[in-house]
Amino acid sequence: MHILQQTLDEAVANLPQILLEKTIFKKLTEQGIKPTKRLCTSLAKHILSHSGEPFRYKSKKLSGSVSLTFTEADGDEIAKAFDDFLKNKLSGVVTSVAHKMSGLILKDLKARWPEESALQKADLVGFRERLEERWGKPLEQTRMLLTMCREWCQQAHEREISRRKHKKKQLREILIRLLVRGCQVTDEIICLLENGFADGAMARWRTLHEIAVVAAVISRHGESIAERYVAHQAVESKRAMDKYLGCYKELGYRPLPAREQEKIRKNYDRALAKYGRDFKGDYGWAGLHLKNPRPSFAALEKEAGRAEMRAFYQMGNDNIHAGIKSMYVRLGLLDYDGLLSGRSNGGLTDPGQNAAHTLTQLAALVCLSNPTVDDLVAGDMIRALRDEIPNSFWRADKQLRKDDESFRQNGLGLP
Repeated sequence: MHILQQTLDEAVANLPQILLEKTIFKKLTEQGIKPTKRLCTSLAKHILSHSGEPFRYKSKKLSGSVSLTFTEADGDEIAKAFDDFLKNKLSGVVTSVAHKMSGLILKDLKARWPEESALQKADLVGFRERLEERWGKPLEQTRMLLTMCREWCQQAHEREISRRKHKKKQLREILIRLLVRGCQVTDEIICLLENGFADGAMARWRTLHEIAVVAAVISRHGESIAERYVAHQAVESKRAMDKYLGCYKELGYRPLPAREQEKIRKNYDRALAKYGRDFKGDYGWAGLHLKNPRPSFAALEKEAGRAEMRAFYQMGNDNIHAGIKSMYVRLGLLDYDGLLSGRSNGGLTDPGQNAAHTLTQLAALVCLSNPTVDDLVAGDMIRALRDEIPNSFWRADKQLRKDDESFRQNGLGLP
């Protein structure tokens, strides 16, 4: 990248000579002489050398002596031309040179990328091995917990399929769907943790927490609120359509087909006609049962009995949005003093133990509503495993901080 600056420096350094050559050409032409570029260049270099010696130039086309006089006005003209170049033309030169250089440099980077990519992959393998060595036990316990919850959910789902005439079919279907999504999000959290992205894992736990809260509220109020939750899809579809229609032209996309737009509007109007105007709010499906026309997520947390997780939920918000807090506070930094642009082997405790806690709550809520003996056994095993996970994360974190302090005392960075 230094080549670009070097090229620009050379162009600016040569500018006085170029401007002087133009002045010499003009003065010689005024005396009836047709100067060549070679003559103007040689004479300009001689003048700028400040040698004080007479200038001699051999040419078959020129003979005799020529006298050139440079006035103060000539100097002012050259200075003005120099200033004009810096103010008006330099940006164009920079753009032109940068454009040419970018193609050459990118071509060179592409040629060298396979080697760099191989080095990065080798570094990543080493990083994952060190992270697994340190955090392997709690991560394996969390993976085991997720597998148990998935299998438990599958058993519950199969039972529901066999009870097709169940009076609370819609309620059970929604709760199982929420648990299924919770399992997927937990898998994403594990993936982020084992790759050193603690802040990303906390952001995904935020979603898991929202799923568990919604499931708890629906479970508490039964079939009627489940019906409203499903019907609220009409509101969300209308909201998404309105946002798309407001930006598709600027993006150069196609509009939604008129028939599809009309269908979305009709479903929206029917939903509001049935459930009331307040139904169009973000959590309008819960308004009636919470006795609040415009409930917030905090109100849902309180109704679900999950308000104690509010501080962690805010931490998850910080990792999603571009607020100032997220610019300075990163879980992956042990002391928050520094910048983190990639992976880190720190900060896994909070998202890891939170994921285990929330997934267990969600699975128990869904699978223990009408339990069999097998469900009771599965629930006890999952809770017992869940209780082991926080201690495992905390022990790994404690060892990490101890190792980090030791490395810092020796003037080294934590590997």
